[in-house]
Amino acid sequence: MIKLYLPQEVAEHLHLSARTIFEWLRSGKLKGIKVGRQWRVRETDLEAFLQAPTPVTGHAPAEDAPHERL
Repeated sequence: MIKLYLPQEVAEHLHLSARTIFEWLRSGKLKGIKVGRQWRVRETDLEAFLQAPTPVTGHAPAEDAPHERL
């Protein structure tokens, strides 16, 4: 069975705002699927997002950077 998360659940888990998650979904930074007009995030897509290397910019971590891994 495929586990699907609501954007609000992803936001709570990552200690981010739901707005940030919605922006990531709309931009494609975080892969998600639309069910009707609502976004869902597959558990496998969230895990892949969290395991992806973050680019090194020489700057302090962004405020919206994920702080925890599953």
